Amino acid sequence: MNAVQMDEPQSLHNPGKIYLHNGFLFVNEISKGVHIIDNRDPAAPSNVGFIIIPANKDIAVKGERLYADSHSDLLVFDISDMQNAELISRKEGVFEFSASKHPSFPYQPADPEKGIVVDWKKVEVEEVCEGNCYGSRVDWALADGGGLNSVGSESSAGIGGSTARFAISGDYLYAVDDRSLLGFDISDPEPVNVSRKEVGWAIETIFPHKDNLFIGSMSAMYIYSIAQPEFPTQLSVYPHFTACDPVVVEGNFAFVTLRNSERCPQGVNRLEVIDVQNLMNPKKVAFYQMLNPHGLGIDNGNLFVGEGDKGLRILDASDPNNVKQLRHISDIKARDVIPFNNVLMVTGGDGIVQYDYSDINDLKLLSTIPIVEED
Repeated sequence: MNAVQMDEPQSLHNPGKIYLHNGFLFVNEISKGVHIIDNRDPAAPSNVGFIIIPANKDIAVKGERLYADSHSDLLVFDISDMQNAELISRKEGVFEFSASKHPSFPYQPADPEKGIVVDWKKVEVEEVCEGNCYGSRVDWALADGGGLNSVGSESSAGIGGSTARFAISGDYLYAVDDRSLLGFDISDPEPVNVSRKEVGWAIETIFPHKDNLFIGSMSAMYIYSIAQPEFPTQLSVYPHFTACDPVVVEGNFAFVTLRNSERCPQGVNRLEVIDVQNLMNPKKVAFYQMLNPHGLGIDNGNLFVGEGDKGLRILDASDPNNVKQLRHISDIKARDVIPFNNVLMVTGGDGIVQYDYSDINDLKLLSTIPIVEED
């Protein structure tokens, strides 16, 4: 526990997940901890403090409590005083991570007696591969789509980005690890693990919408009902190409980005639109070619797609059957977005960049919290 503590405000070096709650932005510094940023004036954000959390990747907030992972542990902080966040609970070993992080590639688990892995460095190895080097996969026939070939209100639980592994609905925190969906009753300061459901392989993201959870994996989108919060029930599975895939939902349509990457080397780069009016039978209605889509967000038909180092797309999705591009900002690096109350928060290789989109045809830059290179 001694490694977890409140510290002075720090510069952004490698920002990851973002979460908005009551005008404050909580920004994961990958594997290091959480920045707390007062964003009540998006034109002049102020860095409040930094919580040191080794091996942290995900965050969520409800009321005066911040929930964060530290490798396989779930941590709960009292943030009633933002400048003096206090660790009040740690549940050890609740998340399981396995070789599915590196499917069909060499992977050696760490010796737990030597500690936990908080980061890693990519190295190249040479080996002889016989047979199917990439493991089994299923290709799914997709109907033709159209277009772009050339290329809510905040609750006490706040709003997360589309790449989140944590989601809060009512008095429950839902989280996904590599294979499972976990449910925690968070009505008291000490969370209680009430459910664990095995979902599939290479689970990546979770998005809450009404009484349902939309879970993204490298091979499918899963829809779960949480009408009975303690007993999540699978309603359907929508399979797709093997690819990295966040998902967001508005009305009767889900929007999924599929991305080819080192982790998903046989994937595609596209936006898929799925009719989920019948949750038991989701159907794709269109797809649109992208360059390198990452996270996405939607607000009243305005769809924002982060294209990684390739920029940010602003799309008109008011007619989900005919999504139209309004603008492609190519001089920004965008990994994930949160659109809320006419302010678009973008995280990526440029730091945290915010825009006023009250006029969707004339985005106005509000502020930038830049990345500072580490010494």
